[in-house]
Amino acid sequence: MDMTQQLKAAHKKSIYHRAEILASETCGCFYCLTIFSPQQITQWTDPNDETALCPECDIDSVLGSASGFPITTEFLTAMREHWFGDC
Repeated sequence: MDMTQQLKAAHKKSIYHRAEILASETCGCFYCLTIFSPQQITQWTDPNDETALCPECDIDSVLGSASGFPITTEFLTAMREHWFGDC
């Protein structure tokens, strides 16, 4: 899988993921690049409160380590560049 395919697959893991987030050891936001524990998440969105909001920036761009994708500054930065460009 090339990097673009990885980024697209990871993006699918950033919504409707409450169980996966709660099963994660770490989480990261690919908007503000903050890495944090799932216990720090206090806000959820969508009709069933299944999508995490970042505790730092309140954006729904959160990935958990249980997703299988690396929660590293490098990977989160690649996600940010792909999905948000220069923000």
